[in-house]
Amino acid sequence: MTNQALLDSSNSIYSSDEDCRPDESLFAIYYSTQVTPAPRNFIGALPIELLLAIFMHLYRSSRRLTQTGETWRLNDPLSSLFPYAPAAVCSMWCSVLSCVPEFWTRVVIRVDSQYTQSQDIRRYFEWSRNLHLDVIITRNRDEFEGVDMKEKSKVFKATRELVRHIERCRSIRFNVMYSSSLPSILHDFHQETAPYLHTLKLKCKVDDGGSPPRKLVHWSFDAPGLRHLYLDARNFFDVCVDRNNWLKRLHKLKSLSVSRHHQFSAKGIDLYKLLKAVEESPSLGYLELKDLHFSRLRPWTTVNDISIDLISMSLEDLSGEVLSEIIGYVDSAPHTTRISRCSITTCHHSLISSSVALRGISANQDLMAPLAHWRGRTLSLIDCACFHDDFLRDMMDGGPHDQSFACKGVKELHLVNCTKFSPRLLKAMVRKRRKLARRSIFWINDQETLDWTFPIVAPITLISVEGGPALFKKDREWFETNLGSFHWDEQVLDRSFEDSGDSDHDRIELIH
Repeated sequence: MTNQALLDSSNSIYSSDEDCRPDESLFAIYYSTQVTPAPRNFIGALPIELLLAIFMHLYRSSRRLTQTGETWRLNDPLSSLFPYAPAAVCSMWCSVLSCVPEFWTRVVIRVDSQYTQSQDIRRYFEWSRNLHLDVIITRNRDEFEGVDMKEKSKVFKATRELVRHIERCRSIRFNVMYSSSLPSILHDFHQETAPYLHTLKLKCKVDDGGSPPRKLVHWSFDAPGLRHLYLDARNFFDVCVDRNNWLKRLHKLKSLSVSRHHQFSAKGIDLYKLLKAVEESPSLGYLELKDLHFSRLRPWTTVNDISIDLISMSLEDLSGEVLSEIIGYVDSAPHTTRISRCSITTCHHSLISSSVALRGISANQDLMAPLAHWRGRTLSLIDCACFHDDFLRDMMDGGPHDQSFACKGVKELHLVNCTKFSPRLLKAMVRKRRKLARRSIFWINDQETLDWTFPIVAPITLISVEGGPALFKKDREWFETNLGSFHWDEQVLDRSFEDSGDSDHDRIELIH
């Protein structure tokens, strides 16, 4: 027997908001299935109340809790994405799903070989009624290779439908192949208002030169609640550098990412203009610069009127010798600095953050260049061929009287896929630094020393090795006995390393 309570739109499993209730057409769908009894094994014969219970379970399992509330999960594969996968089972399932607006608040638009048709896009927006939206325009994860000459036109059509509902959007994410396919904020979002927008992400895999520049004298895009902004370099320069800096009007902006600019001509990005725009952001805490080519049109070393305060900074795949210049402009001590695949040997500024993570630094680079005078606590090295015994010897060398140590504040050492060092030398380095530290301050448990400052050198209290060289049993026992925290796994990892200090502020890469 059908439980009429589950068909009642006032049932407590739904929001009291009128827009979140099942549509009254569910009654019509239900009674239409009762006219002619369906075979018992026919999937469309499931009772409406059972379908609703199943769909509600799928909806809840597609959500996650964050520091700011409940939101959609970002890492689900497109093939099983709710509500699109169950809606494709049969027309009845689709009809039932379409009657619950809350299910359609994540609008996913594909722009790959299985691209979403314009009429379907319009239906998804219509089924969401007046609820707030999270919009994703993306490709399937295995379709970021090869050539797609039609991607730009598909993204253009999707953007046109999106802009019609931008006043309802909480987040907008583009994840496409070419930079020329990305929308132009300057033109596509001109004179639009997005009062609920907190995340805007424009991501591409390949910089193919972007779209031809167009002029617009007066530009406006009102997004007062924007907290997380991820832009390709051309869009960033369009709205934050080449005209009145948009960042100055984003008073709630917490994180900024600028990425993807390759050298298609002699002219690269002007580093001074980029950092000057960043400096004018009133509340920025996290900055990411990724895969950028810079020009030397001005002598950077003569520019000293920029001062940037950050909580966290990530520098990845930056051309030339810009690392030292960027670090020199960051006045405050960020909690975390991440550096991936950059040239560090010519860095003449010491890092000042409490945690440093270096990834993919090649064997011809000198780790001591940015680290010799660094006094932070946590050092993470991931896939760094330049980490070898010479670095360990430098960490052991305190000078003639053991009064001047490199990386003197390091207490925690994380090594991932680093194999070109001797575990015995690592043990000797740890032993010497702990012995000297104990001469100045005595402690019993390493946990006591976490916030202590040591005058000469800090003791190593934590070592974590993933994908390291073989470790003898005797050495393992010594580490386990003497360190407050120790882990050593010789199996090479084929995954990205995430620092434990990562915060959940949309740094998650979406579906790719």
